[in-house]
Amino acid sequence: MPSTLFATDQAAGEARFEAWRDSISVVFDVAPLAREGLGGFQASVNASHLGDLLVGDLCFGGQQFSRARPRLARDGLDHYLVQWYRGGGFIGQHGDGEDMEVRPGDITVFELDRPLRTFAQPSRVLSLIVPRALADEAFGSPGTDLHGTVLRADNPLGGLLSDHLASLHRRLPTIALADAPAVVHATTQMLAACLRPSRRTQAEAQDALHGVTLERIQQHIGRHLGTPLAPDTLCGRFGISRSLLYRLFEPLGGVAHYVQQRRLQRAYHALANPANQRLRVAEIAARMGFASEAHFSRAFRAAFGLTPSDARAMGTAGRAAAGTGAPASSAEYADWLRGL
Repeated sequence: MPSTLFATDQAAGEARFEAWRDSISVVFDVAPLAREGLGGFQASVNASHLGDLLVGDLCFGGQQFSRARPRLARDGLDHYLVQWYRGGGFIGQHGDGEDMEVRPGDITVFELDRPLRTFAQPSRVLSLIVPRALADEAFGSPGTDLHGTVLRADNPLGGLLSDHLASLHRRLPTIALADAPAVVHATTQMLAACLRPSRRTQAEAQDALHGVTLERIQQHIGRHLGTPLAPDTLCGRFGISRSLLYRLFEPLGGVAHYVQQRRLQRAYHALANPANQRLRVAEIAARMGFASEAHFSRAFRAAFGLTPSDARAMGTAGRAAAGTGAPASSAEYADWLRGL
């Protein structure tokens, strides 16, 4: 299977932490717990790509990890992150400031489209990044609230899941590419079996059907962001009532909000891509379905806290930095994650 390795021992002194910051930036914003001692900081990631699942073996020094709301709006990640802390741990908050603590041997689950902030000790972690659609299929219905879930090391289900993760990690070098789908299926089924007691009550059959409809509408929106996506258009396309459409999108902030956020996220990535430097901001806005550049600029600033021109400049600067020493494995891992 495809794999990649990143280690800070390629850098010297405090540059090690900056190399780590660049490498992990596809998922987290990080900051040192203290400036003292950064010269001895060490971190590494050994990642494997199973096609529909990413597995990472991480070692890192103490630091702060965060995903704040502006970051969530910019990167649009919508995956489950499952972490088994084989050593170390953290204290922190998830969601709207709910406290949590993870100790050695515990397993925790985060939803990457929701905020979190943790203060980690030096740790050894085995991580899984699971696409939401894949996890929801295993769980039996979408809408599972697992953000901040912790399975303790002394919990029988936590022990069962950690045994499976240890076996998966041990066998990774011997898994053939053709066997990866079966391994992914077994792993997601184990996640569902062990996390099921932490889930909300099982949805009824009608709710599951509505979940499938919601997913189809979301896929349609993602493919047609530059076209009219008014409620009546979507209702006609999928043969549902306006009331049902509004009910499906209510947990996502409403259908109009969802469409605009998807358009803004796509515009952000278009602006940050140096390949689009010749396109004016107004052209990108129009391609994403915005009728007015002024409205686009106001909405963009409200969502991301910066102007479209700022986003373009940041993308250019980031690409230049990558060309002068950012680890190649970081870019490869980022492509894997966005392709899940």
